[in-house]
Amino acid sequence: MKVDLFPTQIYRYHIDDHQPIKDRIDQHYKEFRVGNEPPDSWNCKLFTTFGTKQFPIVECIDAFSYVFDQFQDEARLPGNLILTDLWLNCYETTNWQDKHIHAPGQWSGIYYGHFDPNEHSGTKFYHPNETLLACQGDEQNTIIPWVNEGDVIIFPAWLEHSAPLNKSSKLRSTISFNFVISDEVYEGGEFDPEKLIVDGGVS
Repeated sequence: MKVDLFPTQIYRYHIDDHQPIKDRIDQHYKEFRVGNEPPDSWNCKLFTTFGTKQFPIVECIDAFSYVFDQFQDEARLPGNLILTDLWLNCYETTNWQDKHIHAPGQWSGIYYGHFDPNEHSGTKFYHPNETLLACQGDEQNTIIPWVNEGDVIIFPAWLEHSAPLNKSSKLRSTISFNFVISDEVYEGGEFDPEKLIVDGGVS
């Protein structure tokens, strides 16, 4: 008898009114695309705001709040959800990003801003036992979940993933983020969301 232990789950949601985020991506990309270089430690070719403190996120926080509530209910993870990192990635033709994890961290997410499922490939996830499966001759060790523009997927931060080569002439853009869920209860406080910018701190 075959018994699957500890299956890896990802969560997919959709933001209906995602146009404001897409507009913000267009605005930022046009303004900062020239001269942008990814971190030296990344194996990729793309535009990214990771670690630059250049991408205000108020539109994302407003839109993602519903997603975070849905995720915590479905995953049965009560507590204070703390967003730790958020950054924009833009992939022009022939752009890509090699497989990686988001560490240290608990959970990661990807929002698909510009995405045509007929021309773009979604995120590729790698089986945690990829090396073992390959040694056994099993080549079915990756999965690309179906996604559409405006979708958000949430997954464990340790799960390896990559952005396949963009073979389309259309821009593909994503907003990646990391978060933790703490047992501490947020007691509230005053802040100006227009000034809230998350500094990228992991790769």
